[in-house]
Amino acid sequence: MCDVANAGNIPTLADVNRSFSNSTSVEIITQHLKSVLSYAGVELTDAQLAETALSILSSYWYLNLAELCIFFSQLKNGSRGQFVWGSKINNQAIMVALADFCKDRRREIERKESAKIRQDTENGYSRSEMLSKDIVLGTKGIRNTREEAMQSFEAFLKFFPYLPDRYPPEVLWRAWRGDNEALQTIYGDKIPAKEVAEKDIGMYLCNYNIAKSKENEKI
Repeated sequence: MCDVANAGNIPTLADVNRSFSNSTSVEIITQHLKSVLSYAGVELTDAQLAETALSILSSYWYLNLAELCIFFSQLKNGSRGQFVWGSKINNQAIMVALADFCKDRRREIERKESAKIRQDTENGYSRSEMLSKDIVLGTKGIRNTREEAMQSFEAFLKFFPYLPDRYPPEVLWRAWRGDNEALQTIYGDKIPAKEVAEKDIGMYLCNYNIAKSKENEKI
């Protein structure tokens, strides 16, 4: 039942009603009943068959055609209990068996839903782990590129493609690296600590590049 329980790609009795008519749904159920009764060696009048079929349709219209086949197969093989005594059938026994079948169906649907939630949760964790990994790798990549820019003027120009005209590019690079002469060119006599100057210049260049990139996007 696991593959067909509440399967959206299999028409239900209600779908048959909408597409054709109630009589078509009743006929489908009736044919199943006839097959089971023939197997049990019992016959019912057409009126009795129709009454039983209508009872099933009115209460279990949400069952799909595959589920219906499974139920009647189980009814035929006896796994849903006894419903024939001698030459008579117990309609109530059939309805009780169908009610029990639907309980099993509900449990199977809940199991599938729980499995899906569990899988979605695991996938969510996986996505979070991948995102964290990407962030870490991205941070490492920026750090490595920054170190290269510290060591190479060419790498510096790639790291900061936009530079202000106020100072020569090489002066900015040397000042960012902590060169005293370059720092004096930028700060004058009030040169901050090397670490402060590095962060100050780096932040200034980052903000400048972000602003220039946005300007270029508008063009």
